[in-house]
Amino acid sequence: MYNHIHLGLIRVGIKSLVLLTLGTLAFGVLPRATAGDRWEGLESCEIAIAGGRLTADARCGTLEVAENPAEPGGRRIELAFAVSPARASRALADPVVYLAGGPGQSARETLPIMQRALRDLNRDRDLIFLDQRGTGGSNILDCEMDDGGEMWLEADMEYSSKRLRECLERWDADVRFYTTTDGARDLESLREEYGIEQFNLIGGSYGTRMAQVYLRNYPERVRAVLLDGVVPTRLHLGSEHGIMLDRALHRLFDACREDRECGERFPGLDSAFAELKARYRTNSQPIFVTHPRTGEGFELNFTRDVLASALRFLAYSPESQMMIPYLVHEAAASGSPERLASQALIVTDQMMDLIAIGLNFAVGCSEDWPGWPQDIDQSTTLLGESLTDVYREICDWWPAGEVPEDFHQPFDAEVPMLILSGELDPVTPPAYGEETLTQFSNARHLVAEGRGHIVLTNPCISRIATRFIRTPDTEDLETDCMDAIGPEPFFLDLLGPAP
Repeated sequence: MYNHIHLGLIRVGIKSLVLLTLGTLAFGVLPRATAGDRWEGLESCEIAIAGGRLTADARCGTLEVAENPAEPGGRRIELAFAVSPARASRALADPVVYLAGGPGQSARETLPIMQRALRDLNRDRDLIFLDQRGTGGSNILDCEMDDGGEMWLEADMEYSSKRLRECLERWDADVRFYTTTDGARDLESLREEYGIEQFNLIGGSYGTRMAQVYLRNYPERVRAVLLDGVVPTRLHLGSEHGIMLDRALHRLFDACREDRECGERFPGLDSAFAELKARYRTNSQPIFVTHPRTGEGFELNFTRDVLASALRFLAYSPESQMMIPYLVHEAAASGSPERLASQALIVTDQMMDLIAIGLNFAVGCSEDWPGWPQDIDQSTTLLGESLTDVYREICDWWPAGEVPEDFHQPFDAEVPMLILSGELDPVTPPAYGEETLTQFSNARHLVAEGRGHIVLTNPCISRIATRFIRTPDTEDLETDCMDAIGPEPFFLDLLGPAP
């Protein structure tokens, strides 16, 4: 069923898979904290992702908060967080907080990637990664569905709904109190606990909603904001995914047509895409594929759901995007979508444990489904009305939390804001960045040419982010290096990208 959920607020791709692989925590050794270091009471730890191939030293701690803020004497939950301390002898007073996507991704498990992306910024500022309640080490609302990546591609609403109900009964949690507003309140509790005057906020994807909610509620506690792959305030997550994915794919097909080699090798991609959508709209095709992790073969019923999941997940990263023209052309021309399904399995297998699915619905059923727009027709898109269908099914019985009346109402703040977009982002496109730019009076919007969802890990963008946080001036920010950013080369055959 996961192909129906708005997991699109997550970066996926061949080179970025390590960002998506859940990590493990192990105690290690770090240099002693300097005198007066606010983190000196935390345990030294090592955070490992990608099966231990990528690690980072940090300090790890927990913060206890009331699950229901109206009942401070009621159930208490423990929130896990990690800090990458500044390398300087004394950190500047305003640390950086990284807010992860999803909803449902663990912030701590992005630390090894973001520590590298923000290395220069980390020289004199601490980086903080707080697992939002319901994720990672913060009373996680996880729910195991199966033991194979194929379920990311095939939907079984009856089974998935049954499993979610069972998990809801098992969780030691009242999911009504696991909204973005609750998460923002937890971040404020962390600030108060450690006597921090102001934060610099960096949000990625759904994390941009968290950043904006915190900014609305605690504006005086924010020094600067960076939004990467922004979710506009008015947006109900998932309600426009079908439209945005189709637009991104057509832009990709246009780019292929304008590239001499790609255009000659794969002509008529728009027609091929339309033919695939029509072929599998009501029909299915049994195919045999090999699981990329287990090496075992199994039969997969290729439907529009599978086609949608395959292209959707491949569309997030600029590296995997470049395989799409080859795969679409092959599937349409030969009538054999096995390779398309196999490539999707490689990506989706990495996602099995990434998202705390309970937190995903705690947010979606509380904040998005109640105001789901009824005037958007996505029936002709690749995703169709699948997201609407899944929310209608799950949110009908899910215990929704209370959300402020102005939650989706635009607001302004004088805090400096840098907005980042990828030109080919299939879920939070540059148009969302432009929309957000008009909302905030002290903001600037940068679009990375040829990039997909989440651009902060690009070296040029990382340098720009560092400059912005150090001196939050939206007018005089140096961005010349962006002229050299562009798309990855297209895959012309199975040997890899064109030279």
